[in-house]
Amino acid sequence: MLGFELENLKPFCAFVGPNASGKSNIFEALEFTNYTIRYGNEALNFFGGLDNILSYQMLKFGQFSLDLDYEFIDNILIGFSLEINEGNYRLSSTANEIKNTELTSLEIRDIATRKKFIQQWQNAGHSYSGDFEQFADNFSRIFVGKSSLVRTPPINTKLSTDASNLSQIIGAIFQDKERRGDFTEWLRILIPEFKNIEIKRSNIDGTYEFFIFEKGSEIPFPKNLISDGTYNILSLMAAVYQTNQPQFLCIEEPENGLHPQAIELLVDFFREKSEEEGHHIWLNTHSQTLVRCLEIDEIILVNKVDGATKAKQLTKDDEVNIKTDEAWLTNALGGGVLWSK
Repeated sequence: MLGFELENLKPFCAFVGPNASGKSNIFEALEFTNYTIRYGNEALNFFGGLDNILSYQMLKFGQFSLDLDYEFIDNILIGFSLEINEGNYRLSSTANEIKNTELTSLEIRDIATRKKFIQQWQNAGHSYSGDFEQFADNFSRIFVGKSSLVRTPPINTKLSTDASNLSQIIGAIFQDKERRGDFTEWLRILIPEFKNIEIKRSNIDGTYEFFIFEKGSEIPFPKNLISDGTYNILSLMAAVYQTNQPQFLCIEEPENGLHPQAIELLVDFFREKSEEEGHHIWLNTHSQTLVRCLEIDEIILVNKVDGATKAKQLTKDDEVNIKTDEAWLTNALGGGVLWSK
């Protein structure tokens, strides 16, 4: 069986490797898992059906089953079974939270039933810190501008995958005075010319719009006139601030359109918010600048070997006496580059 295991990843980390190595496939697998928890049998439809998920080699046999298990930190095991027989399929899921007991796929999606189960788990003397619910209820995959990855209609409380509903999310964030202040302060750090942001709400349909004020100008810039880099920063910050609850964020190529110094500051922002708010913020990148900002144990190297994606998790034992980006590009870390095997 092809695959790999990653254990005890840091809340903030980055999947590093060349184009077409499978970094996005890892995030897509996590997204599919989340959709299976939330939507059950409908998950396959959101991903375009079996033809878009399975390889030709799997489809041509017409009859097989696929079992996937995901173990969360607090001994909670999520299991998925996909059975296919002559073009018909059945997708089922269970969560084993208490010995010899299972939640059905419908019960997993019912928050009241899930909470009752977790209470029973805790009453039995086991620890639980919310990892399952963080992934099930507060997962987002973000790739700014990538509209082809949007699978469901946008909602006003959650940033869409491509950040196309950014105005609505920033408007909602700014209803909270503390989050508004923190958001604005980080903007001043990340965008040197930034002076202020103004939010306006329509009296007709209640939608929000934002305007950016820059130093040296009294004329605000609407969303369609700001730079791609500024829009990218606003989107990534909005993803982090969109809720007060701990989140599981998978962010693709956050470096797009950003100055190297902005990338360094953005890494600091992600790391700080992971530590302060309990977020899991996972990135994928092929940016030398971003890799230079990472600690060695925040790096997961990704390569494609004989057609299969492989990942190598680094630890403090892999540390070398040169900068992380130089070690990566010279293959001193043993993977994540064009010629790795």
